[in-house]
Amino acid sequence: MASPDEPERESALGGLFRADRRLAERLHGVIRFDPAIYREIQADPHAIPQAVAVVVATSLLIGLGRNRLPIVFLWTALAMLNWVAITALIWAVGRLAVERAEYAQLLRCTGFAYAWFALLVGASLPLIGPLFAWGGVLLSFASLVVATREVLATDGPRAFAICALALGLPLLSLLWLPG
Repeated sequence: MASPDEPERESALGGLFRADRRLAERLHGVIRFDPAIYREIQADPHAIPQAVAVVVATSLLIGLGRNRLPIVFLWTALAMLNWVAITALIWAVGRLAVERAEYAQLLRCTGFAYAWFALLVGASLPLIGPLFAWGGVLLSFASLVVATREVLATDGPRAFAICALALGLPLLSLLWLPG
């Protein structure tokens, strides 16, 4: 029993449940496009494991939507690489537009923004699959814009331009590939 002067120590299991509850609250805020949640994630250096969990869970859902077990693992690996690459592109373009850009903060927020890609689980459905695919991509882009705006402390149009340029550069480079 702890004395009145000593704070009670929390069990490891209690800490895990508290962290899971916080993860759910953060995901709820991301789905609502709540800027305060993005600022909270940005300020929390311990949010990287949660961001990784969001990216892994999302990629597992995408792989399961493809109905093939080996693809689940491939999607997970590609999603992790994609997350780091997209964040690096946004960070690089963002550094040109604003002075303040910290990669780790952006990585945490873009990891949570990845949650919208979970809609791709329904992309293989007949007839309505493309709606899930487009919805997942467009809502993920919108979430990346909010994350970029909050981390880089810029306005919405500039954050949109940074994300559009960062994500458009790889697509534009495909146009110059020899065909």
